[in-house]
Amino acid sequence: MDATDFEKTLAADDAEATVAIRKATGACVDAADWLNAEDEPDNPLVEGFIECGEVVAIVGQAKAGKSILALLLAVCIALGLPFLGKQTTRRPVYLANLEVSAKQYKKRLRRICKALGVNPEALRGWLFIDNMRGETASWEAVLAMCQAHGCTVAIIDPFYQIARIVETDEQQCLDTVEQMKPFAKAGITLGIVFHSPKGFSGDRQLIDMISGSAILARFPESIIGFLNHATDKTARVVDAVLRNYPPPEPFAVSLANGLLELAPDISPEVATARNAYLRTRRDQPAVDIAPYVNAAIAEAREDAKRCGVEFRGVKKGVLVDKVRNLMKADNKTPPGRDATANLIEGLPPDKITITRKTADGVLIGTTEDMKWYAK
Repeated sequence: MDATDFEKTLAADDAEATVAIRKATGACVDAADWLNAEDEPDNPLVEGFIECGEVVAIVGQAKAGKSILALLLAVCIALGLPFLGKQTTRRPVYLANLEVSAKQYKKRLRRICKALGVNPEALRGWLFIDNMRGETASWEAVLAMCQAHGCTVAIIDPFYQIARIVETDEQQCLDTVEQMKPFAKAGITLGIVFHSPKGFSGDRQLIDMISGSAILARFPESIIGFLNHATDKTARVVDAVLRNYPPPEPFAVSLANGLLELAPDISPEVATARNAYLRTRRDQPAVDIAPYVNAAIAEAREDAKRCGVEFRGVKKGVLVDKVRNLMKADNKTPPGRDATANLIEGLPPDKITITRKTADGVLIGTTEDMKWYAK
């Protein structure tokens, strides 16, 4: 038997073994028999958000407060307390802290317990914190720790510190997904904190916010977004894409006190490039553009006079550039070129006249300058 025949035989043997295993475990069933059986009841870990046994992604920008969200989630599940207004089912939790120093993480945990009115003894046997900043973590070791402590929920913060892969490499992402599957087989809910790409939270769909290959976004059943607010730097917007529950309405939370609190009085408006730009423009004091337009036209008029030619106005594009340069020289931040052109065209007729001439395009000048056109 040559190598090729051996490989075929091995593949056939593997296939037969797989069939036998799946038959024995009932993994492959007749659809009619399956539908005649009783439905299993839902088993929510967090009401309307997370089902027990799921893979859950918590995603947001760097320094947005994802670690606080993950720690609060762990404490609430370990105690069976509501998480941001949503009821939880009490389960023992293992939390791998891979990024924050143990000293600072302990302070965060103490603040959360104090805010919730929790005696630390209530967490005994229900919450296990594995501080591994500066150490090398592995999926196998995390699973073993969960099983050693009897935990049915594992939260890993953050993903890149345990996966250690090029997140845009699809093969590496597929291999990592295979390493996460044993948690589901063991009946463990797996929560993972992901970073989103640089940029504004609202410029992407939530499903596209996990950095790297789309494979990483397809695998979790639930994706919980912790997104920067459009105007309030101390607020975040919580949104979610769920496979097993109806999509919830986004809501705002406050980080003002170093803790996460529901903020029903804050509109859940996510930061985008557009609303950030509009806010910047609103924050800047309005500048009267007319003096700069008149100065630019006067300058062009003097140039024409020196050249001994009749002044018939300034080309629109030239005038826009002159106005913007004059504003910069005056330590004023000019609008963009299109916005400047719109402002010029919006000036009242007693200050400016705009006319069109086929040969020279759009010409702009004062009413007096443009009398030639009416002749």
